[in-house]
Amino acid sequence: MNFRNRKRGPGFVAAMGVGLVAVGLLAAMGGCEPTAQQRELTILLLEYKGPEAVDSAYHLARELTEQNLPDVFVVEGPQYGAVCVGRYERLKDPAARKMLARVRGIRDARGQYPFVGVMLMPVPEPAPSSKWLLEEAPGVFTLHIASWEAPGRKDAAQEYARTLREKGYEAYVYHGPRLSMVTLGAFGLEIFDDPSKVGRPGRKPRIVGPTVLGLRKEFPRMRLEGQLAPMVKRKDGKEVPLVPTGLVRIPGRETPPTGGVVVPSALYRVSLQLVSTETGLAEGLGRAAGVAQARRELPVLVEALTKQLLGSIEGDKAARIGIAGIQATGRKAVETRADESVLQAVTAALSRAAPAARLTVLGPETTRQILDAAGLSVRRVLRDPRLVKGLREMDFVLVGSVTVVPT
Repeated sequence: MNFRNRKRGPGFVAAMGVGLVAVGLLAAMGGCEPTAQQRELTILLLEYKGPEAVDSAYHLARELTEQNLPDVFVVEGPQYGAVCVGRYERLKDPAARKMLARVRGIRDARGQYPFVGVMLMPVPEPAPSSKWLLEEAPGVFTLHIASWEAPGRKDAAQEYARTLREKGYEAYVYHGPRLSMVTLGAFGLEIFDDPSKVGRPGRKPRIVGPTVLGLRKEFPRMRLEGQLAPMVKRKDGKEVPLVPTGLVRIPGRETPPTGGVVVPSALYRVSLQLVSTETGLAEGLGRAAGVAQARRELPVLVEALTKQLLGSIEGDKAARIGIAGIQATGRKAVETRADESVLQAVTAALSRAAPAARLTVLGPETTRQILDAAGLSVRRVLRDPRLVKGLREMDFVLVGSVTVVPT
């Protein structure tokens, strides 16, 4: 199979990280992991954009079919084509896992593995026709103000951009493999105090462009799934957006990125559940998920998620919460021991909240001993939290997971 001369549009560039730069902390927004209730799942191999997108997608699909790869199909739209494999109802479908292993093992003509990083995700949505595509905007930088990941994300982003355009703002839309974003403006190097610092390690240029500064003041909070990110208090008491808007590079532009635009090397996706031992379920606000742009931001994210979880405890009852553990999902999370960082952050956050919230917090070791006495292991509970139903020593058990997504 030869991928050497395959033309990839800006969408492929975004898949490598640019489109995910300012996802931010999706804290307290209900999470972003796909489920069967949301939409049918598939293995997304590659997305194409541009005039030749559909032809390129079908060409690749034919090559894969000729290599006896089953269930290959193409999702097409205006200047858009996505090559997918299989249709599945749930993330843990054994057939999906088997197909993922097979697809990730495919080699191209150079002996490389072009699909080693593919994942199971909702079947792509064709993007609606738009006059305001970010890829066609002039300039190099733009202000990212909104993101969507849930089903219907592309239509939602298009509608928000239309609303902003009607109000006189220069709004653009961008659709990556996993999220859609809305941005404002298109700017060059003139927005910085010293353009010579752009792209130079250790030299961070300051944004001085009045238009950019005005937009950042007017739109300080990122909009996630249509909702404004919450405000949080810093240690000095000042309220700031949990997820601020930010300057990003327009996908596909060759001009070097500025040192003022930080492209994270990985994103940390955290999911927490506060499971009731009475029902064995995490109900209402008892589920929280979000994404941190760096490992050092995990404590801030976990703090916000923990506050949401505690909001699910009804009344003034003094609750006993056992911390079961955090499951590292994926090779990168295991290698970097991201679960340990999240577990430490969870333990610290609950301990700080305990006095005011009248909580009795049982640490990971105490919780493990209680589970052992009940014939349960931490690993089993992390896989199936419903097993804690009926435990009398605790009112709630906190479980979670973390995935590290390289950008």
